[in-house]
Amino acid sequence: MQKKLIALAVAGLVSGGAFAQSSVTISGLFRVSVDQYKLTDTGAASYSAENRVSDNSSILFIRGKEDMGNGSYADFQMDNRFSPDMGAFAASGNTNIGIGGKWGALHLGRQDLHYGTMLESYKSYTLLNILGNGIFAQVNGTTVANGTRTPNVVFYDSPNMSGFGVRVAYSTNAAGSEGSGLNDGSKNGAWNADLKYVNGPIKAGYSYWNSKPEGGVGAEQRGDTVQFGYAFPMGLKAGVGYNKSRLTAAGVEHSRNAWIVPVSYEFGASQVNATYAKAGNTSNTAGSTGAKAWTLGYGYSLSKRTNVGVTYSRLDNDAAGMYNLFAVGDRGTSITSALAGATASQFSLNMTHAF
Repeated sequence: MQKKLIALAVAGLVSGGAFAQSSVTISGLFRVSVDQYKLTDTGAASYSAENRVSDNSSILFIRGKEDMGNGSYADFQMDNRFSPDMGAFAASGNTNIGIGGKWGALHLGRQDLHYGTMLESYKSYTLLNILGNGIFAQVNGTTVANGTRTPNVVFYDSPNMSGFGVRVAYSTNAAGSEGSGLNDGSKNGAWNADLKYVNGPIKAGYSYWNSKPEGGVGAEQRGDTVQFGYAFPMGLKAGVGYNKSRLTAAGVEHSRNAWIVPVSYEFGASQVNATYAKAGNTSNTAGSTGAKAWTLGYGYSLSKRTNVGVTYSRLDNDAAGMYNLFAVGDRGTSITSALAGATASQFSLNMTHAF
C-alpha cells in the first residue's frame, strides 16, 4: 500500500510554493529467494551446485507529481534497487523525470525498452526465471538491447487510444555512461519504437530496436519482437512471442529467430505458470548454436501484498550454444556463466512483499 507523504514531511526538499500542488509517494517491493544454481555438461570443467540467498531486484520507489493545470503535470520517479541479501543499495532502475498531459508524456532518464515481455506472469519468481529477458533477448549469449533497462533515454508515450499506445525512445548511448573517450564519442545511438494494444482480455504488441555503438566500436544491433496474449475467463492466460535479432560487425550479420510461449492459470490464491522459449541457430556462425529453456512455477498469495512460491528453470544449449539464464551476472562472480553446450538450471523458493 502506497503511503502519501504530507507536505511537512518533505518541507526540507521542496519549496513552499509547491505544497498545494505536489504529492510524493513511497512504495516498493521486497523480492528474495533461496536458490540452488547448477551447471552441467561443461566438458572438462566441473561445477557443483551452488546454494545461495538472492535478491531479485527489490525496489524502493519514490514518486512525485505536480498538477500544473489544464490537464498538464510534471512528475518524477526514483526507482532504487536494493539487495536485502547483502544489505546494500545495488543500482538504479527505471528512474526519470518528465512532463505530460492530454497529448501524452515526455520523459528523460533510464527505462526498460524493447524487452520485458508483457506476456509472462508470475506471482513469485527470481530474475533467472524470466525467459523474455533471458534466452529471448540474446543472440548466442550476446544480449541485445541490454536485455533490460537502457540509460541515457528520451522517450515519449502517447495517450491511450482505445487500447492502443505508442512509445518512441532514443538513447544517446545505450551501452552506458557518456564520454567514453572513443573517437566520435557522441556519434550514433539507439532507437526503440513500441506499439501496444491492451484491451480487455487481449494484449498484443510490436517492438523495434536499432542501435549503433558509440565511437563505432562493437556490433550494430537490430531487433524485432511481436507478441500476442489472451486472458480466458476461467483464470487461464496464454501467449506467444516471436523475436528476430541481428548483430552486424565488420560487414558480417549474425541473426537468429526465437520463440516464447508463456501460460499461467490462477485459481483462488494460487497460480501455476509455465514458460517455454527456444532460440534457433545463428547465421554465419559455425556449429549448432541454438538453445531451449523452460520455467515451471507455483505461487500462492498469503495476502494482497505477500506472495510465496517455488520455481524451476532449465536452459539447454546446443553443442555450440552459449545462452545464459537472465541476470546471471547480477549474482556475482561466484555464479559461472554457461560454457558452449552447457546446461544451466535453478531451483528456488521465493517470497515477494509489496508495500
